[in-house]
Amino acid sequence: MQIGERIRFYRIQQNKTQEELAGGIISVPYLSKIENNQSLPSLEVIEQLCARLGVRFLDEQEPNLLEEVTDWYKFMTSKGKEGLSEASQQYEVLRFSANSSNDSKAVVYFMLFELRYFLLTNQIEEAEASIVKVEEILDLLNAEQSYYLWKFKGLRNYLKENFEGAYDCFKRAEMILIHNVFEKWEEADLCYSLGLSSSRLWKVSLSISYATRALAIYQAQYNYRRSAECQILLGINYQRSEEYEKAEESYLLCSKIADTLEKFDMKGLVHHNIGYLRSVQEDYNSAIVHFLKSYNYYVDGNHIRKIHAIDGLVQAYYELNNHEEGLEWVQEGARILEENNLSLPEYEIKFKVYNFLMDEEMESAKFEKYMREEAIPYFEDHRRNDLLAKHAEFLAEHYFRHTKYKSATKYYQISVKALKKVTHVD
Repeated sequence: MQIGERIRFYRIQQNKTQEELAGGIISVPYLSKIENNQSLPSLEVIEQLCARLGVRFLDEQEPNLLEEVTDWYKFMTSKGKEGLSEASQQYEVLRFSANSSNDSKAVVYFMLFELRYFLLTNQIEEAEASIVKVEEILDLLNAEQSYYLWKFKGLRNYLKENFEGAYDCFKRAEMILIHNVFEKWEEADLCYSLGLSSSRLWKVSLSISYATRALAIYQAQYNYRRSAECQILLGINYQRSEEYEKAEESYLLCSKIADTLEKFDMKGLVHHNIGYLRSVQEDYNSAIVHFLKSYNYYVDGNHIRKIHAIDGLVQAYYELNNHEEGLEWVQEGARILEENNLSLPEYEIKFKVYNFLMDEEMESAKFEKYMREEAIPYFEDHRRNDLLAKHAEFLAEHYFRHTKYKSATKYYQISVKALKKVTHVD
């Protein structure tokens, strides 16, 4: 960075206004010209400004810090949640080093990778604040740094279930990646992210393409854990395109990797997806077997995955008209959500809907009100067209059974419209 850019960078880092930095040294307009490299100040002025910021005049390179920060990011990308404890320990050390560093380049990379850390640890508010801070120095970022910003903004959007926004940000990152040199593992990680977000948007063939590209790189690098994640993603998309044999093949390949690595969470995920595959094939008894296996793999932890398994069990028991078992699992799901203080609105809604549907003493007016005012608007607002189609159909069928044909028609139309968006592949 040029001296003016460095002064601006560290001023923003320290949350100082131009007035606070310039006071008693130079005028604010003159500082603005310096920061924008429109004026070259005297050595005396530079030294005074740097002294007030607590930094040295020269941009001293600290190769060790940049290397350590980059290795930290690689570790987070490779290990994910599994390496959370070690990543957190590294964060505390690197944060101290970055706060006292005069290597502005290393500090910028730390800011970006700190954003990735906040997303890994689900500290969304801190991540949002980091994005604002980085965007204040947007014009100082080089191509590689801009790539990371777009990629991490995509991840932020994905975690907030803004899947269109996530896909758009990942595509912006991809355009930078195409025209610059990045390591293959970085390309694979971005392809996997694009595969995930396009899958959420039901862009099936596109998701398969990205997942296949990521898988090829991970296999070449013998990265078995990430290869397994790609197989799961491929299985989901093959299932959606009704290529059921391919879907099961992908899940079984993932299962073999899980056995090799002794990853029980991964085994649980495999059984969950096979359970869902069986449900799509209307083999609900087999689906229940796999959902139960999935649930049992998570007995000692991972409550969110347990909720996913319970959701599958509830739907399967409902389809088998076994309301007694279904309601027991609804209550189990509600208990886990409450006891672990989990905020999962999608599952809270689904459990409440199935509680209505399987309760022999269901009050029609309450069910209709809940569906109209809470369940359906939630899925509309979050663009979950698959769930919108299903729940609008639940309400339409309810109205039809109660001879409310005009209301039934309205919600059948909503269901059909949402279903068209889901089945419009790419």
